[in-house]
Amino acid sequence: MVEPQTAYYAAKRATPQEIKRILRYGKLEEEQIKNGEDRTLTEQAFHKAINQAAHNEFVERLMPVIYKAIDSGVRLSERSGAVVEDTLNDHRMIMEFIANRDPLGAKTAMELHIIHAMRGFGIQEE
Repeated sequence: MVEPQTAYYAAKRATPQEIKRILRYGKLEEEQIKNGEDRTLTEQAFHKAINQAAHNEFVERLMPVIYKAIDSGVRLSERSGAVVEDTLNDHRMIMEFIANRDPLGAKTAMELHIIHAMRGFGIQEE
């Protein structure tokens, strides 16, 4: 519920430097996935960069919870190539919408990313 809205505000509020940071971490994560490297810290940095770009103190305070979810998600995704492929595609969409300052697109892409992760891990949507 939080991250889609965060992506929305990141697309609206991010400075050019913050957008560059989001893109840099997203591309680094892609390289790590392709090379079979652990991407946990980079994925955390990617999501943190989005949260910082939203300029919302409340979301900043949620980062430890989000990090735990990312850590669990990365470990679980190692069992499924489909989850990893969805992550790559979803992060590309998120980056594109934020870079193009399209808040609704960024929000929708983040929602899709969460839906893909939930389905990949066998969690039913409610």
